[in-house]
Amino acid sequence: MSRSTTAVVLSALVLPGAGQLYLKHFWRGMALIGVSLVCLWFIVAQAMQRASAVLVQLESEGGALDATQVADLVSQTPGGSGSAAVTVATVVLAVCWVVGIVDAHRLGNKLDAKTLS
Repeated sequence: MSRSTTAVVLSALVLPGAGQLYLKHFWRGMALIGVSLVCLWFIVAQAMQRASAVLVQLESEGGALDATQVADLVSQTPGGSGSAAVTVATVVLAVCWVVGIVDAHRLGNKLDAKTLS
């Protein structure tokens, strides 16, 4: 498997920036990994906060677990100001993923071309 292919697979399936680390472009890789992890942390924290609010509301209503009641509570729970921020974090994460894949492919192709020369 070529370096380019390995780097793309790492960036696509592991985490944005993993391919750059594999290709020894540490600053790029760490920047992509850092931004991606911050976005993931924020998205998970907001999801946990929303789930906690739903559980508190369920508990206050008697604690009976009915799937339709849970679904209704989830859909009625306001996203608040975190909703727009989660959207931004999701878009930034997606952009990091695409940039990581494209950049790993480009860097890998350069290294592969040097190896063949």
